[in-house]
Amino acid sequence: VSTQSTGSSGINAEYGEISSIEMPVVQVTTNLTRKLGLELAKGITVLVSEMTQKPAEGVVVTHKHELEMFYDGSDDPLAHVRFTSIGMTSNDTETYSKGFATFFEKNLGISKDRVVVEFHAADAAFMGKCGTTVAEIRKRDQ
Repeated sequence: VSTQSTGSSGINAEYGEISSIEMPVVQVTTNLTRKLGLELAKGITVLVSEMTQKPAEGVVVTHKHELEMFYDGSDDPLAHVRFTSIGMTSNDTETYSKGFATFFEKNLGISKDRVVVEFHAADAAFMGKCGTTVAEIRKRDQ
């Protein structure tokens, strides 16, 4: 296994762009019949990048749609967002919740009160990339 240094370029020959190892992950589940599509996925990527101050290149977005979903006894349009990010704290979550709610209301017509966000603060040892963990990549690049 190569442990080439990043040098001044920020590029590691084995792992790619080092800044992208932060990897915020956004899993969106909706009961809408419409797919997010590339443009909305890009919009979520930009939103997450701006909210977290992490590069867009490392943001992962997935979407499951057309699921039977209920909230408060209703099947009105609903989004469940599962957001995982290394280094996130409870001080960040209200801002992130507002950002997601505003985005989904504006772009998908889902009322802010029907956007449920589930936060998961990840440790670098529990996020993987390139067959290793972010913690190991960080150790090798110090």
